[in-house]
Amino acid sequence: MIVYDTKMMRYLVLISILLISCQESIPKKLLVNNYGNTQGTTYSIKYLSNEGVNYKNDIDSLLEVVNNSLSTYETESMISRVNRNENVKIDSLFKRVLKMALQIAWETDGAFDPTIAPLVNFWGFGPKETADKNNHTLNDLKNYVDYQSISIKNDYVMKTNPQSQLDFNAIAQGFTVDLISEHFNKKDIKNYMIEVGGELKCSGLNAQGKSWRIGIEKPSEKNIKNNYEVIIEVSNKAVASSGNYRKLKIDKETGLKYAHTINPETGMPAITNLLSVTIVSESCMQADAIATACMVMGKEKSIDYIKSKPKLDALLIYSEAKEKIVKYQTEGFKKMSVYQTD
Repeated sequence: MIVYDTKMMRYLVLISILLISCQESIPKKLLVNNYGNTQGTTYSIKYLSNEGVNYKNDIDSLLEVVNNSLSTYETESMISRVNRNENVKIDSLFKRVLKMALQIAWETDGAFDPTIAPLVNFWGFGPKETADKNNHTLNDLKNYVDYQSISIKNDYVMKTNPQSQLDFNAIAQGFTVDLISEHFNKKDIKNYMIEVGGELKCSGLNAQGKSWRIGIEKPSEKNIKNNYEVIIEVSNKAVASSGNYRKLKIDKETGLKYAHTINPETGMPAITNLLSVTIVSESCMQADAIATACMVMGKEKSIDYIKSKPKLDALLIYSEAKEKIVKYQTEGFKKMSVYQTD
């Protein structure tokens, strides 16, 4: 004979209902993918959000704000108006980027210089291109490139030389990544991978509950899919790379190839045995600017600079005699690696 304790049964039923109720109230984390075009390149963003809420509208709004502030390709953007010497009060985005740009400029003795715009345009990597490329014009333009001539006072950009013009293309994509990351953090999105033009930041874990894996391409003029030199696992870090092996401009008359990284001191495309630089940092904006500066500084100065920054990790890929490809990497970078070529 089985005797049922009705009071106990009611208690167990109540617990079951409460457990089911609690389970139903916990939102499911679903993977969302957003893709698009921005700043003359593309973006790819993956994140886990409650019930798969899609934040693409938010992302596109942020991208528009960045363009309106920092894009030299937008004639009425804030940076274009500053370059025309209009009396314009700069916004918080502009101020953050300029402050970081000037900081990296001072740290690298001008290897990174936000006043590079005249030279960028001269070589055809900006919104305008100088038609008549000659040494006289180049030497004139070099006089306008000097980060020490720029400062911020009461939310206005101050220039000691009115011919100076700003260009944030070597830092804006990294900043955009940081900005979207900050927005996700406000929305309590903890697991994401944000990539804009090859610069990226990872947080938490991917949809499989594992660390995000990032492939560093082999230096090659050809864009070969899944052709990686190194694969690293990244969480709560930003990764930015710079290289001169693919972003080239070919002169229609001479057929000469120009690398997109310009040396502010010489005014010429940077000549170096460095093929690519990858920087890992908490700030993608910082990593973006430093990667560019390293391509200008060259291998030895870059290694010295990286060693002076213990919070940075880096991979430098360079060529030696007989086109031998060699890597320099920090110990922290080695620990992130899950795959490397010999």
